[in-house]
Amino acid sequence: MLFPMKSSILRTAFEKVAPHISNLESMKSLVDEVEKSTDSLESILMELESRLEDAEVTLRTDIRILINECRHLGDRMTPK
Repeated sequence: MLFPMKSSILRTAFEKVAPHISNLESMKSLVDEVEKSTDSLESILMELESRLEDAEVTLRTDIRILINECRHLGDRMTPK
Protein backbone atom coordinates (compact mmCIF):
# COMPACT_ATOMS: atom_id res chain seq x y z
CA MET A 1 0.00 0.00 0.00
CA LEU A 2 1.32 3.41 -0.94
CA PHE A 3 1.20 6.16 1.66
CA PRO A 4 0.19 9.75 0.98
CA MET A 5 2.61 12.65 0.84
CA LYS A 6 3.56 14.01 4.26
CA SER A 7 1.20 17.00 3.98
CA SER A 8 -1.79 14.70 3.50
CA ILE A 9 -0.89 12.50 6.48
CA LEU A 10 -2.86 15.05 8.47
CA ARG A 11 -5.92 14.63 6.24
CA THR A 12 -5.65 10.82 6.36
CA ALA A 13 -5.31 10.87 10.15
CA PHE A 14 -8.29 13.19 10.48
CA GLU A 15 -10.46 10.94 8.32
CA LYS A 16 -9.55 7.95 10.48
CA VAL A 17 -10.28 9.64 13.81
CA ALA A 18 -13.30 11.75 12.78
CA PRO A 19 -15.81 9.31 14.37
CA HIS A 20 -14.05 9.85 17.72
CA ILE A 21 -13.91 13.65 17.54
CA SER A 22 -16.30 15.81 19.61
CA ASN A 23 -15.69 19.17 17.90
CA LEU A 24 -15.83 18.04 14.29
CA GLU A 25 -16.30 21.48 12.68
CA SER A 26 -13.54 23.08 14.76
CA MET A 27 -11.21 20.21 13.92
CA LYS A 28 -12.00 20.45 10.20
CA SER A 29 -11.00 24.11 10.27
CA LEU A 30 -7.87 23.32 12.25
CA VAL A 31 -6.85 20.58 9.81
CA ASP A 32 -7.35 22.95 6.86
CA GLU A 33 -5.22 25.65 8.52
CA VAL A 34 -2.44 23.29 9.60
CA GLU A 35 -2.36 21.48 6.26
CA LYS A 36 -1.78 24.76 4.41
CA SER A 37 1.02 25.91 6.69
CA THR A 38 3.05 22.71 7.14
CA ASP A 39 5.19 20.57 4.86
CA SER A 40 6.43 17.68 6.99
CA LEU A 41 5.20 15.32 9.67
CA GLU A 42 7.42 17.09 12.20
CA SER A 43 5.95 20.50 11.38
CA ILE A 44 2.41 19.07 11.53
CA LEU A 45 3.06 17.67 15.00
CA MET A 46 4.71 20.88 16.22
CA GLU A 47 1.82 23.00 14.94
CA LEU A 48 -0.83 20.75 16.48
CA GLU A 49 1.02 20.68 19.80
CA SER A 50 1.22 24.47 19.81
CA ARG A 51 -2.56 24.63 19.38
CA LEU A 52 -3.04 22.55 22.55
CA GLU A 53 -2.03 25.42 24.82
CA ASP A 54 -4.97 27.71 24.05
CA ALA A 55 -7.62 25.05 23.40
CA GLU A 56 -10.44 24.24 25.77
CA VAL A 57 -10.47 20.77 27.33
CA THR A 58 -12.62 18.92 24.81
CA LEU A 59 -10.84 20.43 21.81
CA ARG A 60 -7.51 19.63 23.43
CA THR A 61 -8.56 15.97 23.66
CA ASP A 62 -9.57 16.00 19.99
CA ILE A 63 -6.20 17.48 19.01
CA ARG A 64 -4.37 14.83 21.06
CA ILE A 65 -6.34 12.09 19.29
CA LEU A 66 -5.28 13.59 15.94
CA ILE A 67 -1.64 13.93 17.03
CA ASN A 68 -1.55 10.28 18.10
CA GLU A 69 -2.98 9.13 14.78
CA CYS A 70 -0.48 11.27 12.84
CA ARG A 71 2.35 9.69 14.83
CA HIS A 72 0.91 6.23 14.20
CA LEU A 73 0.74 6.84 10.45
CA GLY A 74 4.26 8.27 10.51
CA ASP A 75 5.54 5.16 12.29
CA ARG A 76 3.93 2.95 9.66
CA MET A 77 5.73 4.88 6.91
CA THR A 78 9.15 4.49 8.50
CA PRO A 79 11.02 1.46 7.13
CA LYS A 80 12.01 -1.06 9.79
